[in-house]
Amino acid sequence: MATNKQLNKKVKQLEAKLEVRKHESNYIHIPKPCWKGIGKFFLTVLLGFLSYFNFKLILKIWEDYNLGYVFASNEEMINYIPKFADLIVLYPLIGEFLLISLTIICFASIFKKLKSYDENGLIGGLIFGLIFGLIVGLIVGLIFGLIVGLIVGLIVGLIGGLIVGLIGGLIGGLIGEFE
Repeated sequence: MATNKQLNKKVKQLEAKLEVRKHESNYIHIPKPCWKGIGKFFLTVLLGFLSYFNFKLILKIWEDYNLGYVFASNEEMINYIPKFADLIVLYPLIGEFLLISLTIICFASIFKKLKSYDENGLIGGLIFGLIFGLIVGLIVGLIFGLIVGLIVGLIVGLIGGLIVGLIGGLIGGLIGEFE
């Protein structure tokens, strides 16, 4: 059952709505132009261009600093000398992550009105997402690598050990037989 306070509040709200409707029926209202939609669109386009050019910057750094050794095989590693300066590519990579995240947020805000948000929560969420993604990727990569490595290691080790053991035992037995 509603209390008197709640009922009074409801009555005041209904009276206010009635006054607004009365006012709207008596006067003509011309809506003000809203530039928010256009601003969101151009901000999304701007962030998209920045993301594109930042990606081009990453490719340029990749080529200029000869960072191809990251995916090089052992035979090709002789052509590359890893150095501390190669970490320069990390700054644009983090920037690319942030730009893409902001582009996605702006793109979503064009079509759906975002509820009010706490800026610290948004930035914290982006940072948490980056750290969480890195940790989960590392763990999944280690587990996948460990499992695949164990299976491949066991199979190759067992088969290789069996073959080497058989050949070694055969050669050792033959040598022992002829002495």
